[in-house]
Amino acid sequence: MNARFLPRRSLATRLLLLFALLLVVFTLILGLLYNAMMRRQTIAHYSETMQHDAHAIAQNLSEWIAPSRYDGLDETRFLVSDETLAPYLSFIEQLTNCNVYMVDTYHNVTGYFSGVVQTISNPLLPSYMEQTIALGFMGKTPFIQAEVDGETHLTTAMPVMNAQSRVLGVVLVTSTLREQGYAQVPSMTILLNSLMLSFPIAVLLALFFSRMFTQPIYALQKVAVALAGGAYETRTAIRSEDEIGTLAKSMDILAERLEDARERDKQLHAQQQIFFSNISHELKTPVTVIRGSLEALHDGVIRGEENIRAYCQQMIAESRWLQRLIMDLLELSRLQSPEYSLNITDVDLSELLGDVAMSASALCERKGIVFSCEEPSTSYVLRGDYTRLRQMLLAVADNAVKFTPPGRTIRMELAGDKPEITISDQGVGIPPDEVAHIFDRFRHTRDASRESTGLGLAIVQEIARRHNVSIGVRSCEREGTTFTFTFPD
Repeated sequence: MNARFLPRRSLATRLLLLFALLLVVFTLILGLLYNAMMRRQTIAHYSETMQHDAHAIAQNLSEWIAPSRYDGLDETRFLVSDETLAPYLSFIEQLTNCNVYMVDTYHNVTGYFSGVVQTISNPLLPSYMEQTIALGFMGKTPFIQAEVDGETHLTTAMPVMNAQSRVLGVVLVTSTLREQGYAQVPSMTILLNSLMLSFPIAVLLALFFSRMFTQPIYALQKVAVALAGGAYETRTAIRSEDEIGTLAKSMDILAERLEDARERDKQLHAQQQIFFSNISHELKTPVTVIRGSLEALHDGVIRGEENIRAYCQQMIAESRWLQRLIMDLLELSRLQSPEYSLNITDVDLSELLGDVAMSASALCERKGIVFSCEEPSTSYVLRGDYTRLRQMLLAVADNAVKFTPPGRTIRMELAGDKPEITISDQGVGIPPDEVAHIFDRFRHTRDASRESTGLGLAIVQEIARRHNVSIGVRSCEREGTTFTFTFPD
């Protein structure tokens, strides 16, 4: 693999080593298990075969013994002549690949010794054979395996009985796994041979799978580097349904949010530029008027008591407007600050509506506007800052009074399953393309008087946001505007 895709201590390298290690361990375990299970299965098969052969030999010997001599058999060995026994044992051993011996009650053993059939009295036999013979004389059919000099010896016995189920002798059948044709391969040899064949395959598979696993990770790394460099439009293009696919989706979502945040930052920066431009313009006008008037008075250009009084009144009016602008800016700044805390208490919306309606009614009366407010049929209580909520509603009501001609109507109402307060007027309305901008700072969407700072609805929006109140606006030019405040449950 190319070095740039397989750096030192990389994930691909570790995966490659892991695959190779797993294959070595798997081969070792598989070799050991296979060898052990194969050997066990082979021994079980030989056990069944040898016991079957021993049973057949015992049946044949029982049929050859003369029934008239049964009672004397415990004094003699098997009543089968050597002429008959020798070819029989030769045939049996060739057929079964086993050593076959016959043991009488005196433990005389008859079988092939030194190439001829002979009987040996009380021979010195291995312990596993002695144990097998003893169990055979007890009428059992044992099968015993023993490890002697690195070879596995298999031994079984079958009792020879007369018609009265009396044990006359025992047929002993012995063999080794090697004699039975089982080539036992050492586990280390299996391991080495398997490793020589499987390790190259494991390396190739490890390279393939490590590349398959790490390729998406490299793609994620490139995307992360691109995002760190500010290329928030970059996407992973990974569509898998595994954990890497989930991570890729999360990174794509992060990229989208970073891109949205950058767009919001751009918009905020543009708004800040507009804000500073607007506030500079808004502050420049009253300051210029005040300064010009003061210079005129200072230079003696203005003469006469009435002219001087008029200039003073104009400066006072501009100062008041400037003070109001600064106070509104400070108010909006406080509401937007996370550190600013509201005075949260239980607020009865019916009581709040009545308080606002009383102030709005007085404003309407001075201008000759008809005011209408129905008393709520249900009491709604929520948590909020009473003073700020009153300020929010009264600011909208004050705007309604400003833009409603005398003789028209302003209406306030509290209703709905979710408590809603509506403030409707029959004023000049708002142009459709301006409705979306009415909460922007210094935005004058209607022909207002010089008293408006352009910050009132921005303050209204901040108060509503702090109380989770949604504001809906419907307006039609020359017909009126309706503000709807929907309060949380």
